[in-house]
Amino acid sequence: MTTAAAPAKTSAPVKDVTKAQGGALFVLFWAIAVVLWIIVGLFDDAGLRGFVVDAGIVFASLGIASPFLATHRSLRIALGWGALALGLFAVFNLAEITVLVYLMRMFVPLIAFLAPVNKFINGYRVFV
Repeated sequence: MTTAAAPAKTSAPVKDVTKAQGGALFVLFWAIAVVLWIIVGLFDDAGLRGFVVDAGIVFASLGIASPFLATHRSLRIALGWGALALGLFAVFNLAEITVLVYLMRMFVPLIAFLAPVNKFINGYRVFV
C-alpha cells in the first residue's frame, strides 16, 4: 500500500507592510536625505559632493515609495534597486560621466513616483 505525498508549498506566506511601518520608513529615509544634503558642503572633491547629493536623491526617492509598498518582498526589491542606484551613482560621479549622472538624477525619482501614482490610478504595483 502506497500513500501519496502531500503537495509541497510553492510560496512563502506574504507579510504585509503596515501603514505605520511605511510611514516610519518615509520619515527615516527623508531624514537621511536631508542630513546628506546638509553635509554636502563639508566635502571639497566635486565628484564626492555630487555623490552625496545623489545619495540624498536615492534616499528621498525610497522615502516617497515606501508608504505605498504592500509587502516586505516589494520593500526588499525597492531597497535592492536603491542600493544598485547608489553604486551606479558612485561609479558615474567619481568617473565624471556627467550624461549618465543626469540621466539617473531624472530616472530614480521617476521610478519612485510611479509607486504612488500607479497604486492610486489602477492598483498596479511598481516593485512587485
